[in-house]
Amino acid sequence: MSKLLPLYRGGVEAWECDQMRHMNVQFYMSKGSDAFAHLQNALGLPPATIRATRKGLRFKTIRTQYKSEVHVGTPLYGLGGVREVTGDLISGFIRLFNAENGNLSAVHEFTAVYTDLDTDSPLPLPDDGRAAAEGLADPHTDSFQLKPFAGALMPDRPLDHMFESARGAVDVWECDLFEHIEMRHVVGYFSDAATHIINAVGLTREIIRSRNLGSAALDYYSEFHAPIKKSTAILLKSGLIDADGKIFRFGHNLFDMDTGKLAVTTTVIGVYFDMTTRKSVILPKEFTDYPKEKLLKVQM
Repeated sequence: MSKLLPLYRGGVEAWECDQMRHMNVQFYMSKGSDAFAHLQNALGLPPATIRATRKGLRFKTIRTQYKSEVHVGTPLYGLGGVREVTGDLISGFIRLFNAENGNLSAVHEFTAVYTDLDTDSPLPLPDDGRAAAEGLADPHTDSFQLKPFAGALMPDRPLDHMFESARGAVDVWECDLFEHIEMRHVVGYFSDAATHIINAVGLTREIIRSRNLGSAALDYYSEFHAPIKKSTAILLKSGLIDADGKIFRFGHNLFDMDTGKLAVTTTVIGVYFDMTTRKSVILPKEFTDYPKEKLLKVQM
């Protein structure tokens, strides 16, 4: 029996697309989260059990690599599975495909731990969940294997020359049943921050439009250090890590302002592209002219 599981089927709505005319990163995460619920179900953690026990899987890390853009009306389907079980850590993946042409659109690679959803404490995997995960485990060394993340990852500490790129509070509709912010909305803050980073290097919206430019993420890597719950005041600080050729990198630190704790660190790799040809271009000179002493890589 195949250990590759059908986990998602849906499509791209108009309101899920941004000014680049493709589906925004936060909705890739939304569809990945939907798929993750089906994976939990396959591991013996259906919604009724999670609600009754108030225990389930939580992401420890998640990496999303964007392979090809999708637009309004694109039908999507998702496949996924478990790679391995190491102690109480489950490593797995979710792949989103364009159902119209079969192209791979995005890749989610994650690690997850079984968690008390009230106290946010990690727990040993229950015996039945472990048996199910080990029964599904397969390295899937074919086309589903990603190469290691290229370059240094954001450290879990503040760095000089990071600046405030988003500030807000977690609303109830951004949260799950257990009052934790959903990953889609975390990524939404990162998406909003990109505009502030672009502005910080000297690119206004008017300049970008005059040059017929768009930007796109290629790779996200996030690590989770502390929970963020309903009504929490949050602060996002960001900075440019490096920019060279066609590739820029920037990093995010998301803070819980109630506790002062660093909750999420994220590293992003992206490109600029011509809005007409949809092909990547050399980075605008504003990126390469950015003061080298302000690049976060100097401290990494």
